[in-house]
Parts: sequence; C-alpha cells; structure tokens
Amino acid sequence: MNWDRLRPADQSVHEAIAAGDYRRALEALVAGYQHPVVGFCTHMLGDAALGEDVAQDVFLAAYAAMPGFHRHASVRTWLFAIARKRCLQVLRNRRRQARLARLKQHWLAAGAHRQPPPSPEAEADSAVQRVQAGLQRLPEAERALLLMRYELGLPLTEVAHILGTSVSSVRRRLARALRRLQEAMADDA
Repeated sequence: MNWDRLRPADQSVHEAIAAGDYRRALEALVAGYQHPVVGFCTHMLGDAALGEDVAQDVFLAAYAAMPGFHRHASVRTWLFAIARKRCLQVLRNRRRQARLARLKQHWLAAGAHRQPPPSPEAEADSAVQRVQAGLQRLPEAERALLLMRYELGLPLTEVAHILGTSVSSVRRRLARALRRLQEAMADDA
C-alpha cells in the first residue's frame, strides 16, 4: 500500500482536529482510510459483510475519540489500533456465540439420543484460499500482526507502536507467526 498518498488526508485530519471540527476530520479520515480499514477488518474477520460493518464501527469509535487524539501517534497508527481492538472484540464475541451454539446443539442432541452432526471443513483449492484459511487458524494476535505488516504494509515501527512493544519484539513475533502460518497451510495441503 502506498501510504504517501494519504499524507494530505492525514494533514486534513490533524488540522480539523486541532480546529475542533471533528465532522470534517471524520470526513477526511473516511475518504483516506475507508478502503484499507475495510480490507483489514475483512481479512481479520474472514467475512466481507462483517468487515464492512466493523469498519463503520471503527470510524465511529475514531470520531468519538477525536477530542482526546494527540499527535503522539500517526493517524494511521491510531486508526489501525482502534480497528485491531474492534476486530479482536468481534472475534471474542464470535467464539462465545459458537461455544453457546455448541452447548445448545449438544443439549438438543442428548435430548434426541443422537450425536451432533460433524462440523463441515472447507478445502482450499488455490494459494489465496490456503493463505486465508491458514490465517484463520492462527491466534487473533498473530493474524493481526501478519495483516498489519503484509496486507497493510505498515512499517515495523508503527506495528510496534500499535502493539506497545519494541521493533525487535515485533520481528520475533512476525517470524513466529510466519512459521505458524506455514505450518497451518501445510496441514491443509
């Protein structure tokens, strides 16, 4: 991703926030970052429609947080930190809902004296599908790390800032996440 093309949007956001014109700041933020944020959320969640919904929530959360935004981080870093947190929350909620559905399914199956049906597994038939399937098998933190670095192209310094850690720690985590992604893809083959 060519982040240099977003410098005018970043500047507009900073100027509008400094002037207290949060509506104009939100418009500049959406105009500049809508596509990257929707893409990040879609890849994190594995669902295009849900990714778009969560991206809207990200921009609303950014709008609500604008009065407290200071130039300690770039607009991009600040926005993707919000996106990461929103996606992780959705994934936690999805796991809770799935766990409740499984409990309910087992309860119903026990009442009907039969075993619950096996869960379907999709097979990937292209390299892109295998990567996406491998990403979904990774823990959310590793998935977010790989997407921030390789899908969004964020520099290591910004990824470190978002995660609140050092660049060397990010490098180690990236190497470990890449190994786990390769293993996950090999298991699918």
